[in-house]
Amino acid sequence: MIDAKSSGPPPLRDLVLVGGGHSHVQVIKRISMKQIPGVRVTLISEDYDSAYSGMLPGCVANIYTKDQISIQLSALCSSANVRFICAEVTELDPTSKRISLRGRSPVRYDTLSINTGGSPGPNRSIGINVKPINLFLPRWQAASAEISAKKGKKDTLCIVGAGAGGVELAFAMRASLPPETKIKIFGPKVLPGHGDIVERRVMKVLAEKKIDLIRKYFETDSDYKDGNEHIFWVTGTESPAWIKESGLCLDDRGFIKVNRYLQSLSHSNVFAAGDAAHLTDQERDKAGVYAVRAGPYLFRNLSKAAQGIPSQFWSRYQAQEQHLILLGCGDGTAIAIRNGLALRGRIFWRLKDWIDKAFTRKFNELPKMSIDLKRPSFPLADEMPEMDMRCGGCGAKIAAEPLRRVLDRLPKQPNIDVRLGIGDDAAIIKHSSGESLISVDGFRSMIDDVYKFGRITAHHSMNDLFAMGGRPTGALAFVTLPVMSPELIEEDLFQILSGVLSVLKEHQASLVGGHSAEGADLSLALTVVGEPGDASLVKSGSVVNDQFILTKPLGTGVLLAGAMRREVNGINLKSCLSAMDQSNAPAAKIFVESGATSMTDITGFGFLGHLWEMLRGNKFGIRLNVSAVPVFDGVIELIANGTMSSLQESNESVLEEFVIDSRVDTTKLKALVDPQTSGGLLASVPGDVAPDCLRKLQDAGYAASIVGHVTDSAERAVDP
Repeated sequence: MIDAKSSGPPPLRDLVLVGGGHSHVQVIKRISMKQIPGVRVTLISEDYDSAYSGMLPGCVANIYTKDQISIQLSALCSSANVRFICAEVTELDPTSKRISLRGRSPVRYDTLSINTGGSPGPNRSIGINVKPINLFLPRWQAASAEISAKKGKKDTLCIVGAGAGGVELAFAMRASLPPETKIKIFGPKVLPGHGDIVERRVMKVLAEKKIDLIRKYFETDSDYKDGNEHIFWVTGTESPAWIKESGLCLDDRGFIKVNRYLQSLSHSNVFAAGDAAHLTDQERDKAGVYAVRAGPYLFRNLSKAAQGIPSQFWSRYQAQEQHLILLGCGDGTAIAIRNGLALRGRIFWRLKDWIDKAFTRKFNELPKMSIDLKRPSFPLADEMPEMDMRCGGCGAKIAAEPLRRVLDRLPKQPNIDVRLGIGDDAAIIKHSSGESLISVDGFRSMIDDVYKFGRITAHHSMNDLFAMGGRPTGALAFVTLPVMSPELIEEDLFQILSGVLSVLKEHQASLVGGHSAEGADLSLALTVVGEPGDASLVKSGSVVNDQFILTKPLGTGVLLAGAMRREVNGINLKSCLSAMDQSNAPAAKIFVESGATSMTDITGFGFLGHLWEMLRGNKFGIRLNVSAVPVFDGVIELIANGTMSSLQESNESVLEEFVIDSRVDTTKLKALVDPQTSGGLLASVPGDVAPDCLRKLQDAGYAASIVGHVTDSAERAVDP
């Protein structure tokens, strides 16, 4: 997320990290302690969090939760002033120095580092790959629940791969599943390469836990009976296809050949570590320990390479020939393996638990975000408002009451060509050829992925037209970019406008012009022009017995504020950003076809603020069901801990306009005034069609809910 700006020189070069592996998280942690002068750093990862592989068996054994084994990448990046992009890499072109990403514009680099790990191997018609872990865990949880629910009926688990990973996973599965579950491990040898003593020790534990070793390679035709078998693949990794096709110097398995500096043998501005790398003249197994040990060396060499410092000042990485292996047995003991010897005991589990927790702790226990905006020293300074950290997105809006007072003070504009002006979501302007809808919206960036910021801003800006049943046809953009090198300014302008264009294209609208400037912060505003619908909707058209329907959960302001403070886990943040990147156009169409009587989009003044705008010019009342109002996961917990948007306090003034039942949860009530960015639509529809309208919205992918109804009383009631 957007973080405090460093006090160093403006960015001049781009260092891009692909993959949130064990080496890169250490690079980012070290950047948080020592910024690289003149270098802008970006992490590209497919997920907002990165599971630590060493703790995966403990998670399978129900010793750890998913959060406990995960490193929150977006929060870690925020602490280091590193940009974070959640996207899948599809192609690397080292000649043009560009990385292609699925479904979006490519990203350029000056220096590139790759720490993605390996891919799970060829597509398999059956079974579950253990990697990537973020895909494996939900599938494992589903399989585990299915097995446990059978109450005595035997299932069989087939683990393909008898190396350290397969054996430890078998121990963990035995600890978490019913004792009657049969577990098999397929592999010609247990822990190959570690000697007979190690094999005998491990075999003894396997026998103790009634885990069968099948000394052969797994064969689909003979070993899978298409019945109650659950297949888990814990075999060696392969290089991702985009690396194999990159033109980099690779080994015979497609991994990047690197020298002692972790630098590509063919491209001096490309580095690699972990499973993605092949250490020339240092043949080693694909094990996480090497990525962990390589992290400090990679940081030092990337820092110097990105600044143009010659290689004679770089650090040479020597991978250790032997390393300690600790295999958790799922029962409070572990097997320690080194130099062909193996011992088992509780002390080894305690050691493993301490090492693993210490590793994840140093990346997750981050300092809380705090920007010290000191009051200036002058006689009237005490009369200034509190200068706390300010939110981006709609959290940066001017509060409702000052805005209303300004609009009331402005002189009336006697323009007969304006059919509907200030006060609704968009203006309707009459001209000789008909009418046009016009609206403007924008804000300071609240995320550091400029492409996605462009998309979210475009959605947000067009929502005003959708709320009135209109269709956008064109837009003007006003972009402000921080001071950087011309190359970086060009790249960011390209990314942000590409994001805008991708959304406009989805709605057959065009970017027709705009303006760009340099400034302190990244910001974007769009003026959107469109056509009114056949029946233009306004905010205040609801009638008695109408049902109010909300299309998206609330809480974007809280979650974005929490992300700034590094308090939000990756899953919750991803869900929030995905909803912000969801168009309201299909929802508006459903509402119009359902005969909606009024509609608005939920933005900076929060749900209750916009609901009040809909009711203000109406003689009717409402009964609002607070429990029915959807909120994003994690929002209530953040509010309870005191994390809210900087606009929250101003928005709470609208609570005076409602009669609030004493039983209403005050924490949930705060979520109802949280400022939303690219929020959902709130519409009133006739009561008899509301259930059908709701079903259509949910079928279209919206987390929609009926939240209240219009009454013939003037009371604005908020019920539990």
